[in-house]
Amino acid sequence: METLRITEDRGMVVPVGSILSTGYVPISAVILPCRDRMAVGDVERAMQRRMACAPNQPWPCPVGEWQGDRFAIFDGRHEFVAALMLGVEHLLVAWIEENRTPT
Repeated sequence: METLRITEDRGMVVPVGSILSTGYVPISAVILPCRDRMAVGDVERAMQRRMACAPNQPWPCPVGEWQGDRFAIFDGRHEFVAALMLGVEHLLVAWIEENRTPT
């Protein structure tokens, strides 16, 4: 069986001494600081990708940061819109926890 591999740009720089965390966030707690237009085809591809791995969530996941009790997505907004359109209740996301010492 051949494995399909997809390369995507979800690059981020993780400063030395920081921890990269992932977790599920309620989709109602997500905000999009970037209000630029999105290509319909990109959202459609994100929807197809999500449907192909459902009920699991795809990796790499959207990247952002916590702003109080809200999670702001900076990279992966097409994934967020696709998840919203598909009725996903919790979204897998990644963020950097700065100034934390690994245990």
